[in-house]
Amino acid sequence: MENLVFGGQQAPSAAYDYRVYDQVWKRVSPGLDPYAENPAGAGQPSGAAGAPVPPAMPPVAQPAAPQPVTPPSQGMGAAAGAANLPGADRNPCCMGSNARESLMVLEGFLEDELAGRRYAMALASGVRQQSMVRLLRRIAAEKLAAAQELCAAYYLTTGNRYRSAVAVEHMQFGSLAEAMRSLYHQEACSGLNYQRAADETMDPCLQRLFTQLGKQSYQHADDIMVLLGKLVC
Repeated sequence: MENLVFGGQQAPSAAYDYRVYDQVWKRVSPGLDPYAENPAGAGQPSGAAGAPVPPAMPPVAQPAAPQPVTPPSQGMGAAAGAANLPGADRNPCCMGSNARESLMVLEGFLEDELAGRRYAMALASGVRQQSMVRLLRRIAAEKLAAAQELCAAYYLTTGNRYRSAVAVEHMQFGSLAEAMRSLYHQEACSGLNYQRAADETMDPCLQRLFTQLGKQSYQHADDIMVLLGKLVC
């Protein structure tokens, strides 16, 4: 390679002319320092080159891996579900503190229904007319069902089973007509008492039960009146 001539003089060899290297580095990469003391630093930006070095781009954040969701244990789920049930409330909306205020009335109705069932069953055993027997047995069955509903209401209100008083009754009937007359008044008075209790209680569920049983008692009285009319007229 021939030496270059500058101003009529022969230039130094290109191998030792650092100006030539400077021109080459400025064209190739103006932001790098070819004379760094550490050869590995030749690829790093140099503040002495004069050219601004663009800031390095921050690393792109990788999305976090989704964490597995551990489902609650069945025992915990069942306990949480039971705690949210209406029955778990210390004072539920039905058969709660309002029903406890009518507890003595509830007990009285329960004993009346059981006594009325015994009366109807005893009367049915001494009657020969099949229409009368069927009516008395139906009344006895419905009064037993009413007593069971009242017993369930007692348990819902108190959490205790109702223990009925053991009654040994000796029933005498002067005549069938007189016995049916007595049974009519029992059912009619029960209907009235149920209606009064339904109006006075503040418990909505107990109010519905009393209303239902009151209508049933009035229906018994109406059925007795129909058969009693055939008996005495």
